[in-house]
Amino acid sequence: MANYIGAGTTAAGMGGAGLLPTTGGPSSVWFWIVAFILVSAGCAALRLVPRKTDDG
Repeated sequence: MANYIGAGTTAAGMGGAGLLPTTGGPSSVWFWIVAFILVSAGCAALRLVPRKTDDG
């Protein structure tokens, strides 16, 4: 099983920090769309990258 707790915490922290500069309007909509796409792509990349296993 994969551990997504760290990724979720990081994404939540980035989302909270990114909320401060947005003041409304269409630009903030695009900001949230791009943020969602980047987080989704990052999670997909993490699932594709092989991890070290401890086959001792």
